Amino acid sequence: MNRPKIGLVLGGGGSRGLAHIGVLEVLVREQIPLDLIVGTSMGGIVGVLFGLGFSPAQIAEELSPLQGASFLDRLKLISSRGRQRRAHEHFAETLEGKTFADLILPVTVMAVDMVHGEEITLSAGPLLPAVLASSAVPGAFPPIHHHGMQLADGGVIDSLATHVAYDQGAAKIIAVDVYPPLEKANPWTDPISAIMGFQLPPGIFSTSGNGMKRIPTAAASMWRSVRVMTWYLHQQRLLAHPPHVLLRPQVSSYGSLDFKDVDGPRLAGVVEADRHLAELRALVRWEEITE
Repeated sequence: MNRPKIGLVLGGGGSRGLAHIGVLEVLVREQIPLDLIVGTSMGGIVGVLFGLGFSPAQIAEELSPLQGASFLDRLKLISSRGRQRRAHEHFAETLEGKTFADLILPVTVMAVDMVHGEEITLSAGPLLPAVLASSAVPGAFPPIHHHGMQLADGGVIDSLATHVAYDQGAAKIIAVDVYPPLEKANPWTDPISAIMGFQLPPGIFSTSGNGMKRIPTAAASMWRSVRVMTWYLHQQRLLAHPPHVLLRPQVSSYGSLDFKDVDGPRLAGVVEADRHLAELRALVRWEEITE
């Protein structure tokens, strides 16, 4: 069948990205063909595992050690380098010695060169450093030294690289956006709570003062500035390179490293994909009509 390429773009968002597993469950169930995947951060991890031939259920099993207090609490209490070492040990069991050439489905992993401020696409060479680089959230993990660059989480620039899927020849794109929208009711959140999933008492790092004189702390102000910049670029890129099917699972209540509940985000992905079944099925019907 001579059909257009269908690309799947899996966005970054830490634990929120576990929703990608649920989306893949529906795509497999509905037999929606995929020709390439572009993934950022957790989207890169899930995309690489799927590209290696893991089923959605196997991906969930592979990531299940992230669930619960025992694993993540240890990560929170050690240094960023220690967290990186733990992540390396976990993913090395599956990815050590494997390269992008071992993938049965082409996958591109997004990262950012923190020295030159450039978006980097990783689609060749060893898988392990690429996955670790794409998910190296600044502050939580140090940059990964790879090919002479210091690479960090692709979400530093943008978490949903639809433009890369178009550049690679995708004619139809399904995008899964798990980047949290800007908080309107409570804009002055602290970065520790947002990234690490800690539940800090109100006012410690978010605001200071009392009553009408309460103002955001320096940490909360800087974090909000970063959120505004990244959200603006995120929206502009979606406008410039819109996917044909945009899925936004309801996972905004989860912190980036808040893995207490793995099944919640996964089920949210199933619900959102099922909600867009008509659009997803239309991609296949469109192919049959134009055959």
